[in-house]
Amino acid sequence: MPARKPIAGSRSIACQNDEMSSRASLLPWIVAFKAVKTALLLMLGLSTLFSIHHDPVDIVFRIAEAVHLPLTSGLFDRALTLAVGATPRKELGLALTALAYAILMGSEGIGLYLKRPWARWFTVGATSSLIPLEVIEIIRAPRPLRVTILLLNVLIVIYLFVRRDVFE
Repeated sequence: MPARKPIAGSRSIACQNDEMSSRASLLPWIVAFKAVKTALLLMLGLSTLFSIHHDPVDIVFRIAEAVHLPLTSGLFDRALTLAVGATPRKELGLALTALAYAILMGSEGIGLYLKRPWARWFTVGATSSLIPLEVIEIIRAPRPLRVTILLLNVLIVIYLFVRRDVFE
């Protein structure tokens, strides 16, 4: 019996949609972005929590020395200004805020990775709710990294809002 030739255009629409959504999906990049933010926030939160009873100015000097940051740089100056004004209560508040935000980012990332429908709306809501704060920070002190993160967050919200098919 001769082999049957497939009829042109006979592939199912569902199969084509699956290929299109997996081929064109930015979801893995969004999950990676969320994972990086989670890791950085966890490091910040835990390192701040464990260094509360140490001299913050000394810590800034030791970190600057370890990463070969010139003591004349603007970054060092900003870090030193923050360290001088630090109190144990402020440090605890920063640590807990960073850890809570890490939990939020991690939840978003895991939900998106598992393609849970709730994760899409959770991420859109959480990310878009923080955009006004990011805009205020950019207006107050514009920096390239802040603008880049704002643009990435806006693009993530738009992408997740438009690409419902990735979660179906």
